[in-house]
Amino acid sequence: MKKYLFYVAVVLLFLNILLIREVAAESDPVELKKNLENAINKEEWTYAATYSKELAVFHDTNQDYDQAVQYYRATADYWAKAGHADWGIVNLIRADHIDTEMDLLVERIYLSEEKVAKFEPPSGTYLGMFVAGKRENGRVNKVNDLYGKKHALYLTYTPWRKKYQDTNSYFPLSFAEKVRENGGAMQIGWEPSNGLDDVVDDDYVRQFAREAKATGIPVFLRFAGEMNGEWVPWSGNSEKYREKFRLIHDIMAEEAPNVAMVWSPNFLPRHNIEPYYPGDNVVDWVGFSLYTIPFSHGKEVPGGNPIDYLRPLYEKYSHKPIMLSEGAVSHYSYELDKDYSEWAAGQIGNMYGFLPRLFPKVKAITYFNLDKRTTNYDNQNNNYDMGDNQLVDITYKRIIASNWFLSDVRASSAGHKASKFERIENISKPTNKRNCFVYVKLPLGEQPYLVAAYQGNNKLAESYAQPWEMKIDFSKVREREPITVIAYDCNLKSLVKKEFMGRR
Repeated sequence: MKKYLFYVAVVLLFLNILLIREVAAESDPVELKKNLENAINKEEWTYAATYSKELAVFHDTNQDYDQAVQYYRATADYWAKAGHADWGIVNLIRADHIDTEMDLLVERIYLSEEKVAKFEPPSGTYLGMFVAGKRENGRVNKVNDLYGKKHALYLTYTPWRKKYQDTNSYFPLSFAEKVRENGGAMQIGWEPSNGLDDVVDDDYVRQFAREAKATGIPVFLRFAGEMNGEWVPWSGNSEKYREKFRLIHDIMAEEAPNVAMVWSPNFLPRHNIEPYYPGDNVVDWVGFSLYTIPFSHGKEVPGGNPIDYLRPLYEKYSHKPIMLSEGAVSHYSYELDKDYSEWAAGQIGNMYGFLPRLFPKVKAITYFNLDKRTTNYDNQNNNYDMGDNQLVDITYKRIIASNWFLSDVRASSAGHKASKFERIENISKPTNKRNCFVYVKLPLGEQPYLVAAYQGNNKLAESYAQPWEMKIDFSKVREREPITVIAYDCNLKSLVKKEFMGRR
């Protein structure tokens, strides 16, 4: 991940410029509310956004997060009315950082008749890894033993027109053979390093495609990823990008039927992702690069959450299977020389425990297992290597042991048994014992110690670890009474409490 929060800095710059306007910078919330109401009545949306932002910051500073969330989101609405919807994104992100959420979800087993894409499983999530951690050090065959479970996908990258001398090939055949020997599939970031003008239908591209076919394994081809970011040389011309993506798709369809085309922007900046979308008919999977870090642009950002980052993109693109084509959680900030073990373990829980269950079209997650200090490219601010942090490593291994995570990529078709979790209010009269989990999000990345479900004075179930999984016997649940879920801290003080009713 390169400068993936660049856009946030740009938005903040715009907001600071706008705040130079002669708007009363009142610290009194009563006066600010009057000014806001006056601006709304006059439909002066730039002023409304500014006053609303000041109210949001006031409540945020005083840790009145519920009020702050409302004003941050209102600020985004006012910027949209002012014709600058993209200027409001930073406020939506901050609102997500300090918001509180709780949902009770219940598993539903069903026969899937949905048409699936190439290599898409009916349900569940493929495990993937970029094997650059110090323990595995590029060795695919070490992953199974190190993490206690076979992984389905292995990521590598190749620059445009690189020749692999050991195999006299343009496709990384040695790596592909190691993946094949380990029973895996391959994701490859194919990067047009010389820019899009060098992407043509020539012998190089054709040979690359034929060699991809010769591997005999499923290949997820991530052509020119992160195209929405100014840090890559193939960014900047969305029309040409779409043309080149379609060209590569057509060549692969002709030469390499084992290749699935992955269109994979970075999760930020959001505002310019859509212009690069080349069309449903040439995209098999949609991927995103998505990293969660504790420190960015000079300040701590503990409220960052991969679920919140992905949500607006998932809502737009979930008509396709989605993968996190690369993503990770930093457990150490070299900028601060500070350890974030507990925070990072919680974010691993969000990324693996919650995210694919909340967003069931997320069918693959590839962890970018790397300590950036071991590289000589990009920034070197974060350590994502799970082998360097025992707590993160244990959390990852515990969560991926679930049957939800898949170890093999296979061709799929409709008519298979599938599983998904649905909010209890959408479930009609569950009557038997069901797998459930509770999604809890607290401000600034705080995690509960215990989550329990009750009906009246009767404890139905409890859980002491993310993703707060529990079995609830609905035959013992009274239909017309709510289920109360409470998240506790380590002193058994209630952090958040919510009542749930099933659909009648």
